[in-house]
Amino acid sequence: MQRRAAAVSVALFLLLAAGSYTLIGAAQQPAVSLEDPDYVVSENEERTIAGTSYTFSSVSDGSATATWLNESARYTGTWAVNDTVTVDGQNFTVAGLNESQGVFELREVQEVDRPTVEQNGTTYVVIEDGENRTLVPRESYLPEQTVYEYQVGDTVVYDGNENETAVASVSEEEVTVEWFAPDTIEVEFAEGENTSIADTPYLAHFDTADGQTALQLTTDYEDYHSDVDAQEHFHERTNGLWGVVIMALLAASLVVMLAFLPSRY
Repeated sequence: MQRRAAAVSVALFLLLAAGSYTLIGAAQQPAVSLEDPDYVVSENEERTIAGTSYTFSSVSDGSATATWLNESARYTGTWAVNDTVTVDGQNFTVAGLNESQGVFELREVQEVDRPTVEQNGTTYVVIEDGENRTLVPRESYLPEQTVYEYQVGDTVVYDGNENETAVASVSEEEVTVEWFAPDTIEVEFAEGENTSIADTPYLAHFDTADGQTALQLTTDYEDYHSDVDAQEHFHERTNGLWGVVIMALLAASLVVMLAFLPSRY
């Protein structure tokens, strides 16, 4: 009698587990589907957004990359005190920085083509003419030093940069120069993430059809998040059914073990 009752209980538990498992297999996860996305693009497609042309070089499941050309990107460079700058093939030293007045100097680097000696804190150039040896102060030997003075806003022309360069700022430690030139900017997109284009944040979703992945961009966040919420609800229900399957099987196993325990009477 005991084992007959156990068999009925086991059958009920197995029926419950089987029913839950069948529901799991038959259930279909709701898909995220945007009703009216602002833009739909595929890999290697060009698309104009807010007046700028973007090339979507990569569109895969969950991520995408687009590039656009900034015709006048800002570049900067810094020159510290005593840095060397080449102008027309001649080296100049950055000096005389004055932050309050926004000025600095480029002083010609003068090289001496003869031996020098130090005497009493003065550098002399050694000029030898046969057996005659003459010492000439370095300042007197060299021609007058070329010095260029610049202030904030001035144009600086120096070797290695063909772009029109201007002095952006001057501090006591360094000079900042700036110029504008084309630059390719890269923009990244990820599933469910916001990416700003021309100050407008677009939410990205990737849809795959016929083996092709397309990037969908939308500003209707509610449309996207309502589908995501439905998926989360689906997973919660599915996990609950899996819990029923596991608990029913464990209960059936426990009933079987108890049914076959030897009787004390």
